[in-house]
Amino acid sequence: MYIKQLEVDNFKSFANKVDIPMLKGFTTISGPNGSGKSNIIDSILFALGLSTSRALRAEKLFHLISTHTKRNEAIVKVTFGEVGDDNVDLSITRKIKKSSQGYNSVYYINDKLATLTEIHTLLEKYNITPNSYNVMMQGDVTSITNCSPVERRKIIDEIAGVADFDRRIEQANSELETVEQRVEKSTLVLGEVDTRLEELKSEREVALKYQKLKEEKASLEGQITTVKFFDVKRNLEQAHTNILEFTKKKKEEESSQKDIEEKLKLVKLEYQKVSDTVKEKGEDKQIEIKKKAEEVKGAIDRKESAIAYADKQIQDGLRLIENAKNGIETQNKQNDDFRLKIKLKNEEILKVQEKLSEQKSDLKKVIEEMTGLNKTADEHIKKRAELRLKKEKLQDSENSIIKQKLPLESELSNLQKEIKNDEAKLEELGKLDIASNRDSLSMQVEELEKELGDLKIIQQNTMLDLDRIKGEISDNEHNLQIAYRKFSSLDAQKQMAEEANFGRAVETVMNSGLKGVHAPLVKLGKVDKEYSTALEVAIGGRMAHIVVEDDHTAAVAIELLKSSNAGRATFIPLNKIAPAPRKLSLPKDKGVIDYAVNLIDFDDIYLDAFYYAVGDTLVVEDLSCARKLSGKYRLVTLSGEIIEKSGSMTGGSLKRTGLKFSQNDDEEFEAIKKKLKEFEEKRTALAQRKQTLEEKLDKVRSDYSSTMTEKNKASMELSNLEKSALTYKDTIVEKENAIKLNNDKIAEISKKLDKLEEQHIGISSDITITEDEISKVDALINDEDLKNLKDKTEGFEAEIKRLEAQITALENDKDSIKQKINFSEEVFIKTKKEEIASTEKNNENLQKDKIQFAEEIKDLKQQYEKLEDEILKISETLGELQKQRDEIHARLVDLETAKNLKTSDIEKIAEQIESFKARRRELEPQLNLAKEELEKSGVEISKLEPVQISIEEINNKISRLEKRMEDLGLVNMRAITDYDRVLERQSELKTQIETLSEERKQILERMQGYEQLKKETFLKTYNDINVNFKDIFHKLSDGEGTLILEDEENPLAGGLTIEAQPRDKKKQRLEGMSGGEKSLTALAFVFSIQRHMPAPFYAFDEVDMHLDGINVEKLSEMIKYQAKDTQFIVVSLRKPMIESANRTIGVTQKEKGITRVTGVKLRD
Repeated sequence: MYIKQLEVDNFKSFANKVDIPMLKGFTTISGPNGSGKSNIIDSILFALGLSTSRALRAEKLFHLISTHTKRNEAIVKVTFGEVGDDNVDLSITRKIKKSSQGYNSVYYINDKLATLTEIHTLLEKYNITPNSYNVMMQGDVTSITNCSPVERRKIIDEIAGVADFDRRIEQANSELETVEQRVEKSTLVLGEVDTRLEELKSEREVALKYQKLKEEKASLEGQITTVKFFDVKRNLEQAHTNILEFTKKKKEEESSQKDIEEKLKLVKLEYQKVSDTVKEKGEDKQIEIKKKAEEVKGAIDRKESAIAYADKQIQDGLRLIENAKNGIETQNKQNDDFRLKIKLKNEEILKVQEKLSEQKSDLKKVIEEMTGLNKTADEHIKKRAELRLKKEKLQDSENSIIKQKLPLESELSNLQKEIKNDEAKLEELGKLDIASNRDSLSMQVEELEKELGDLKIIQQNTMLDLDRIKGEISDNEHNLQIAYRKFSSLDAQKQMAEEANFGRAVETVMNSGLKGVHAPLVKLGKVDKEYSTALEVAIGGRMAHIVVEDDHTAAVAIELLKSSNAGRATFIPLNKIAPAPRKLSLPKDKGVIDYAVNLIDFDDIYLDAFYYAVGDTLVVEDLSCARKLSGKYRLVTLSGEIIEKSGSMTGGSLKRTGLKFSQNDDEEFEAIKKKLKEFEEKRTALAQRKQTLEEKLDKVRSDYSSTMTEKNKASMELSNLEKSALTYKDTIVEKENAIKLNNDKIAEISKKLDKLEEQHIGISSDITITEDEISKVDALINDEDLKNLKDKTEGFEAEIKRLEAQITALENDKDSIKQKINFSEEVFIKTKKEEIASTEKNNENLQKDKIQFAEEIKDLKQQYEKLEDEILKISETLGELQKQRDEIHARLVDLETAKNLKTSDIEKIAEQIESFKARRRELEPQLNLAKEELEKSGVEISKLEPVQISIEEINNKISRLEKRMEDLGLVNMRAITDYDRVLERQSELKTQIETLSEERKQILERMQGYEQLKKETFLKTYNDINVNFKDIFHKLSDGEGTLILEDEENPLAGGLTIEAQPRDKKKQRLEGMSGGEKSLTALAFVFSIQRHMPAPFYAFDEVDMHLDGINVEKLSEMIKYQAKDTQFIVVSLRKPMIESANRTIGVTQKEKGITRVTGVKLRD
């Protein structure tokens, strides 16, 4: 395999396309400095992708495009011959094209689109890589001599494939990290499982307790049907009895109602008889007279109101007349002032008119004196005006021509721009490489679609994770709310217990700091919530009794209360209180719980004190059980009823006091508090995880959007390119025709513009001649005389104008004042006088009305007195009869009321009867249903005995059970099965951790093996290269040289130096050698690498520039020897190197900056 041909087109100094044939063996490239020799080596590096733009001496990649042409692309093609077993040709091409968006770089293998990775993979098979020293540029030799020992050792690292071992070790490290992460994760999960197992253990115990209570509750609920049957039967019998009793009562009430109706009928007849007698005696007349009297009284009141309103109107009118007269008087005075002002204005006008006459007379004299001068000036001025008019006409003509030229010039400019754009488009179409761009854009679209697919998958996975986290947050919030409510409830109960109000006496003793005072009894014990009510009722007021060390302390405390007048308190001295019995025998009866003293948690020293408080009080479940044991014990039920030994019973609704025992649910309080904290911490953690996922989702969405935009852009460019390909030829023809048509238009417009320009020039000439004539006329006018004339006349004319304006202003002021006087006399004063006359007339009419109303009132009062006398006479005649009628009416009302009440009572009884009947109809199906339920359960109704317990008592027991179940809080019934499942998971995790630990051990052992193999491989490569170096250095210098490791025990930790002894010189390290010796040694090092890892070709760029003649000869001989097996391409100006080569390619720059190949000289 060798480079057969090199094609360079528009690359760097190769502005024109050049085909350079290459042969096997040793080829040199030679030419003057700056002729572009090195650019041939650069083109090989560029095409094969073995170097960056900076290494190719360009700031940016598109700077490699030649600047000597207008083309925006560069192409280099390298053709290899005798490739593979079939000895076929292989071509690698690289094309770079600059665009407004940057540049495009495209690779081809055998003229098919490829990627740089594919090219590197292909070349790597033949040891052609960026780090294999296939190509040595001018600075590469120096870099070997100047690099550090560690960097020099890394050259052998790369050749030996140490990086591959490092990748394996890194992969093993990654596996190790994964395993350790899994171990860590499994350990973490195991910790959580252990914690969960502990939680489930306690939850399982609670669940089992809850299950037991639930079964007990179900048993009680099973008894409800029997009790319900007897209750319904009993209620049904009672309803039937009530129906019979109320039916009997209804009949009795109906009989009583009939008696009342008979009495009512008799009283009504009597009332009608008396009423008729009263009417016959004149009652109707009395009513009519009273009605007339009321009408007369109303008329009197209306007349009196009218008189009062007339008085008010008269007073208002008098005030209005007075105000109008005052206004007229004021306006007359103002009019007199106005007339005086008019008189003064007339006098001032006369004075101004006299001054105006004087000024006009003086102006006339001045004009008469200068009559001759004015005549000559007028002729010249007239001439100048005519010329100026002529000039203005010429300028109008000029403007008209300019207006005609402007649109033509604008159209001409637009056509020229269109031609320029069309020509640019034709040039662009000529350069367009549709196939290449289509391939590039298609590949870009394909890559972007793959990227979109990946981003879509990531987005979907992230959204699933986010939904899961949101679900966990929702569940956690629900649990948090439940826990918070439970916590608040327990906290409130605890606060109530802590804030118990003992009264002033107890507080005084507790706050006194007396030695020997313990605490109130209620503070010294704890009880289960289930028994708190029973025990608080059993102890009662003794809860506030204060426990003290001895009776002395009690006495001191009592004295303290006396002296401070703080009240009274009871003390329990521990040294005097009666001791509690050692044993209490508990009865075996059902429903008995325990002695009260045994249900309180307290320190042993307080046993006697608590026995003093409760004695042998026995706590039982309910009143039914307590009644059976009544007389034997002091009993208290769970709901707070007390039965004393004497038989007395206390119960009913319970009024809570401020004193309560602390309850044994404090542990539950702490557990809920802990769980609440865990939920809050979990909420914070979940919120952080949610935020992280949301940020990730936002980034993925942003990336997806950006990629989609890029893909759409590339797709659009591809679509446009496809469209351009279809219309490519048509567009070219269209643009060429457009250019031809626009050129014709430009020629036509240019003719019109030329003609207008000729006219414009003629008019401009006429304007210039006219301006000269105006200047001559201006010279004939005596400016000094005109100025004197103007100065003298202007003063008089200005004063005349001022005086005339003053007269006009005075006349205007006078007219304005006259208008004000006219308005005052004709409008204001006239209106006020009319208003006075109208008001005076209105007042006269009101006085007449007052007199008439007074006379009418007098007549009406006389009529009213007569009507009153008639009413009094009739009342004396009917008085006794009306009184008798009223008494009968009262009796009538009482009987009507009694009748209505009876009717209402009967209706209520009927409603109650219907209610009892409805209740009976309701109970009958219930009884049948209860019978059916009992029969279904196998119970014989006839043999069924009534039970002693009621539904209420059963419900109370069920309520207590439900309360105990509720007190257990949030019960996780799944904990019973979850416990076994989590226990199994714990075992699995422990086994998994053991397996992962073993896997970790195996990975560590494998990593140690890689490290050893890496060292062995490095030493093998080093020894091989060192042997090659000794041989090659000896041939180049007739001396000895060797490669030395700084750390032979751990070679990969140290550097590599070179020690050599050229002929007739002392042995020394590379750092101490001369420049030429360093270059020779570095080249020997490169040759030893190449011999170790042979490649199809090598290219050297002036590597002999620092060598003397003898060493150049030795180097050329070495290359010539090496070239027997491989191809060498060497850029050199040294004669020994050129003469040793099989052939030489000449390079020059005939045109400034453009490289040309002059030919190939063969020496074989």
